[in-house]
Amino acid sequence: MLPVPDLIERMAACEECRKLAVEYGMNLIGSRRYGAKPRDWNLPLTTSRIDLDDHLILTHSEWLPERQPDCQVCDSWRSHYAIGPILELEAWHRAEHLCEPLREICTPGDFRITTLM
Repeated sequence: MLPVPDLIERMAACEECRKLAVEYGMNLIGSRRYGAKPRDWNLPLTTSRIDLDDHLILTHSEWLPERQPDCQVCDSWRSHYAIGPILELEAWHRAEHLCEPLREICTPGDFRITTLM
């Protein structure tokens, strides 16, 4: 998996990544503010995450991490599809692993995503 600074550096070089990351980051930050109600942020957060994941899969598939150790979903693909191109669902799952550091840096008190935004 890409370390957070490498991921942010790569995304910062892509105008579309920056735009999508800002939208996702703002929704994520809003969802974690004190007193936030899920009905206010759940749909925008999910939509912006899907837009970012979709862009990463379609445009930057070379960034997708390998299957992750100790992940049951990755292990199930490893055992069923040992060769050949990755399936669309697996690509989505691996994009989730790729974006995991972005979700981690959006916790209260951690403002590294503002570097990208």
